[in-house]
Amino acid sequence: MTTAFPKDPCFDAMIADPKTPPARWGTFGAHDPSLLEADGQYYVFSTGTFGENAYQIRTSADLIHWQYVGQAFPRGLEALEDVTRPVFERLGRKGNNRTLWAPDVVRGQDGKYWLYGCYSAVFGDNYSAIFLARSDTPDGEYRLDQELVLTGGDWGATPNAIDPQVFYTPRGEMYMTYGSFFGGIRILELDPRTGRRKDGYTWEMVRKGRIRPEDYYGRTVVRSSNIEGSVVALRRGVSVCAGDVFADQTGERRADFYYLMGSADSLARDYNMRVWRSESPAAGYNAPPYGEEGARVSGSFSWRRWAEDPRIGFDFFAPGHNDLVHTKSGVDLLVYHCRTPFIGKKPRPHYLFLSMAAFNSKGDLVMSPNRYAGESVRRVLREELSGKTFDYVRLPRDSRQCAYASAGLRLEEDGTLRVCGARRGEWKRYGENFVCFTFDGERYYGAAMPAWIEAEGRGGITISARGEGGLPFFLNQSFA
Repeated sequence: MTTAFPKDPCFDAMIADPKTPPARWGTFGAHDPSLLEADGQYYVFSTGTFGENAYQIRTSADLIHWQYVGQAFPRGLEALEDVTRPVFERLGRKGNNRTLWAPDVVRGQDGKYWLYGCYSAVFGDNYSAIFLARSDTPDGEYRLDQELVLTGGDWGATPNAIDPQVFYTPRGEMYMTYGSFFGGIRILELDPRTGRRKDGYTWEMVRKGRIRPEDYYGRTVVRSSNIEGSVVALRRGVSVCAGDVFADQTGERRADFYYLMGSADSLARDYNMRVWRSESPAAGYNAPPYGEEGARVSGSFSWRRWAEDPRIGFDFFAPGHNDLVHTKSGVDLLVYHCRTPFIGKKPRPHYLFLSMAAFNSKGDLVMSPNRYAGESVRRVLREELSGKTFDYVRLPRDSRQCAYASAGLRLEEDGTLRVCGARRGEWKRYGENFVCFTFDGERYYGAAMPAWIEAEGRGGITISARGEGGLPFFLNQSFA
């Protein structure tokens, strides 16, 4: 039986000193995470940091407490010379990067674990390669199978071979998205029996003029100059309501959608997660209302009400490069990194974060603005919202600043929405957990969920909504 609210998860401490032994890191240092569920355990694979540069592996039994267990390639780049050599040949010299970026791991048909990884020789350029490696166990040493994509030069006309992520269709088709920034997000079909490219193309075929570069690189599915870290996941039977919610004139249909997520803008300052949606696995993501820029899922925000507020000791700062996972227990999760907490004028290190995902009545993906504490989406009654007070965060279009919380939003029993007594809109709960509200003339569609609210130190209701202008609006129940 699911409890109404999660209990205190007793989150691991946010270690801030890189000199701490890796065995004690927990969530510290996790950058560009990807999650695998296998044999009753959860594994997160992430970009190398702080000397552990050849893909970090963490494991957990509950998705809350994490243990660092080692690297996917204990011998480092020396195990991948067949990948790095052609990248250096394209570049004309050895690269200055010794770190592996953004892996993804799936269980293959051969029973082994298939790691899709990448190496980039130069930060900020596209001399890069994506490769496939295999291991008998999730946390074992991985061994190179073969290179899948090689890029270098003419960035903009060609993609950047980084950030691979794999997904499947109900018919068993296997795809990989990849790419970053000026080259857009591309997609390649893979062979589910081998994990390799289905077309069998190689860079040598391009070099000899046997195939066109555009055939080798794959189809562009998101044309954008500032998106990276793509991931695609299918969700079936998503509810989509049409009509006027407030006039009780709504119709509902169920649809299957592929949700493509990516992250935009500066990794160090204003990173933010975005989403696109399509009914086709390999096309249609740029269609309205998403377009090239997508819809914002999250940006930098905080449940602190001002910079020195002691109620909570961290911000959700520069969240991004996420995985999108549906667990065997039926929970949708965003697995991402944040750069938090703030330490004087030093750069903020990365930490592994997980948050529950849900869907509003428009079929849009929204994110719980809280760390995952073991909850699941459930029916939320009107009585759990009516007459309750919330802190709220409206994310601005300019994501360069951290958005702080404001207090005193109240969902009144008469259907009005007030802030500190002043009427600012109206609200309505409908369906299982849908909430629609207006705020200063803009309409927002959201989902109500249980959450562990860290600033309050207790469980409560959170609401995650997206406005008709495409920006998120978060509410956390307040008990003061």
